[in-house]
Amino acid sequence: MIKRLDIIDGRSRKARPCAHLEYDTETGEYSIRIAEGVTPDEVPMMMEPFVEKGQLDMGPVWSRRWVEERVVPAGRQNLGEILRAHGLEEYDEFALLEAGRGVSSQDYFVVRLPEESAGERRALLRKSVGGALAAARKRAGLKQHELAALAGVDQAVVSRAETGKANLTLDTLHDLASALGLEVEVLLK
Repeated sequence: MIKRLDIIDGRSRKARPCAHLEYDTETGEYSIRIAEGVTPDEVPMMMEPFVEKGQLDMGPVWSRRWVEERVVPAGRQNLGEILRAHGLEEYDEFALLEAGRGVSSQDYFVVRLPEESAGERRALLRKSVGGALAAARKRAGLKQHELAALAGVDQAVVSRAETGKANLTLDTLHDLASALGLEVEVLLK
């Protein structure tokens, strides 16, 4: 399986990727492809010579070196604490890179999910929350309009939430859960 991350300038929330990182879970090999048209000052320092030569593919050796700059090594003394802090049970270099966003003290570049993957994950999250909300409402024996009245929202909000079409605020989700006699619990991983 191939996992992908964008490499961006972390100082700008709307930064366009300057490169793309791929990780092959079968071979454990990394590859970085630098975006066309970027200049040496728009990429991490390790990528500058590649841009200057017009090379867009860094190859597996240099790609791995770039990743290793940004990940805690497996031999780190307090590795167990670091893994727990990132919700990991065992050392997984790519998972650590993703969890730590690829932050390095050497530059401002970070990694993020490609926009299409991030959008898909957000849609799945909304559907998951919506499904849980609908199941809880049905267990409580309530109709959508009844839950809406108890939570102080329009019935359309409940309908859109249950179908995954609403981007609920935490306040609205809290109000809906409270109306069902439930609490909202969040797990970030």
